[in-house]
Amino acid sequence: MKRVWILLLSWVFLLAWLLPALAAEPLKIAYVDIQKALNFCEAGKEAKKLITAEVEKMQKNFAGRQKELEKIKEDLEKRGAVLSESVRKDRERDYQAKLVALQRLQRDYEEDLRRKDRELTDRILKTMEEIVKKMGEEGKYTVILEKNQPTILYISPVLDLTEEVIKRIDQKPRVSN
Repeated sequence: MKRVWILLLSWVFLLAWLLPALAAEPLKIAYVDIQKALNFCEAGKEAKKLITAEVEKMQKNFAGRQKELEKIKEDLEKRGAVLSESVRKDRERDYQAKLVALQRLQRDYEEDLRRKDRELTDRILKTMEEIVKKMGEEGKYTVILEKNQPTILYISPVLDLTEEVIKRIDQKPRVSN
C-alpha cells in the first residue's frame, strides 16, 4: 500500500511540474476498473462460459477415472487376503500406477485450464488496451489509471520527456576511460 501512495505522489509531483506545459489543455485524469470490465463485457462473459464448460468436461472425465480407481482399491482390499502374494503385489503396483496417472492428469487439467484462461484473458485485455488508448486520445485525457492497481493504462504523449532526456544527456560531456 505504501508503494501505491509513493507512486501516486510521484505522479502528482510530475504532473504539477509539467502543468505549465499543459496549460493549453486542461488536466484530465480518469480510471478504468479492468477487473469489472473483464467480468461484465460480453467477451469476458463468453470466456467465462468456455472455461466453465471446459471445467465441467474435465471434472466428468476425472470423476469417472476416480471411480474406476476406487473400485480397484476396494477390490484389492476385499480380495487382498485371498490373493497370492505375487498377484496382490501386481494389483497394488497397478493401483499405484493408476493413482499416479490420475494425479498427473489432474495437474495437466489444471495447467491446461490456466493456460486457456490466460490466453482468453490476454486477448480481451489487448482489445481493452486499444480501446482505452483510443478513448484517451479522443477524450484528450492526460492520464488514465487502473482503479485497483497502480498501473497507468494511458498517458498523453505530451508528458513524454524521453526525447528531452536524450537531448540533454547527449549534450553532457562523455566519460572516457
